[in-house]
Amino acid sequence: MNAPLTGTRPLITSVCYVRHAVSEPQACARFVSDIFGLQRVAGRDGELAFRSDDRFRTVSLCDDQDDGTSIGIEAWDDAALREIGERLCTHGFAARSASPVECQRRHVQSALLTEDASGNRIDLVTRPTRSGRRYFPPRDAGIVQFQGIGLCSTDHQRDLAFWRLLGGEVSDWVGDIAYLRIDALHHRIALYPSQRRGLLYAAFEVEALDQIMQNSYFMQENQVRIVQGPGRQPASQQIFLHVEGPDGLILSYVTGTAEIGDRPRPPRQFPPTATSLCNWGSESKGVPELSPQS
Repeated sequence: MNAPLTGTRPLITSVCYVRHAVSEPQACARFVSDIFGLQRVAGRDGELAFRSDDRFRTVSLCDDQDDGTSIGIEAWDDAALREIGERLCTHGFAARSASPVECQRRHVQSALLTEDASGNRIDLVTRPTRSGRRYFPPRDAGIVQFQGIGLCSTDHQRDLAFWRLLGGEVSDWVGDIAYLRIDALHHRIALYPSQRRGLLYAAFEVEALDQIMQNSYFMQENQVRIVQGPGRQPASQQIFLHVEGPDGLILSYVTGTAEIGDRPRPPRQFPPTATSLCNWGSESKGVPELSPQS
């Protein structure tokens, strides 16, 4: 396994944004802002952009299928970006430097554009733009920050190798679902074996359990489809609520995710059962990646 550090510094530090291609951008934008509760901000080149914390934007929507969905991963600095590029190329993953226009579109200083083995587009970026304005959402959903992502994986072993080259470590397994950490939190990235590639969900941390329950009631009142939850993952102790908007866009409220201490431990194996994915008894409705698979 590759060491996650360059000297004493990590190669990657955060999941910083999601750029998502949708067929119904205006309908999705209303869901993201008015229903889910992210702050809409000015976009660029036709993108619809949203904030969830002090970053300039953490979600953007567009109808450009060629540009496609991509996940922004913040690298420590340009030296870390160069090392990542060397690691990826050595192990057979294509990567290229982003043009100035592509960096401007992503609101970053520099970027390395690559794909995992499944074909999920990953933007490795430095210095994503922060906002000088206070985050001010359209409704009080209790969101405090962009927390992480779930990704569909069609080539699970090679995708794991990809994230390990970036410094990710497996915290725990549920069947073949892998929870990957890149900082002190139990996981920021979850890889779900799938027959398709792409973003499964984007997760946003809320203040506490109260906000999970309040949002659950809000979604029911507004006839929004709850994919799963409220529930809790046994492995991470994360309390979650997955909701689905137009175009199959799944966004999640989460809270209470455990931290991994300074003492390393091997990843634990949980069986591929419903109680390993949620010990509160909630089950996924129509999303096979969130259901137990033997």
